Amino acid sequence: MAEMRRDEKRKFVRDAIYAAAIEIFTERGFDETTVEEIAQAAGVSRRSFFRYFASKDDLLAQTAMSYGAALRNAIDACPRQFSTLEVIEATVHAGVEHAAAPEARTREVVEIAIRSESARQAYQSRTSSIEDSLASAFAARTKKRSTAAAESRMLAGVTLAVMNATIAAWFTGEHKNLPGAASRVLQLLIKTMNGD
Repeated sequence: MAEMRRDEKRKFVRDAIYAAAIEIFTERGFDETTVEEIAQAAGVSRRSFFRYFASKDDLLAQTAMSYGAALRNAIDACPRQFSTLEVIEATVHAGVEHAAAPEARTREVVEIAIRSESARQAYQSRTSSIEDSLASAFAARTKKRSTAAAESRMLAGVTLAVMNATIAAWFTGEHKNLPGAASRVLQLLIKTMNGD
């Protein structure tokens, strides 16, 4: 019970730091914001900030890792009888659900990354480990071990490309919401795979 309360408190503080950081990054810019300002806005000490995040770069990188974990969990949760395409579809829908959650602050994170090269690099610094995680999840589903490495890496890349295209289509206003954008991008993927 005490451990659960401790975990809840840690999550509360971590979420408060994240929310404060996104607010300040959006208002003032990523490069112009200091750790001290984030800590003050979150109502914690500088020392407390560093208990949760190694740096403001790490804060944005953790956002990517949370997103990556949602994708990995979705792959793992798919029934064994799902086709590869069904796994990609289910994973993209789970990614969209994660990105659409208010606490993810996806629109703000994308805006921050567009406005700052260092913010973009911080966010993308975890891309290869996310891809590795997804490739590992796809490999665990693949029966043909001789092609598992190449196939699983390709499937991980396709899944991330579909997610990136989905978020871009939504962010630029091509689609009003993330689910609609995901449906359209998945249709394009199926059409491309069928040679249409």
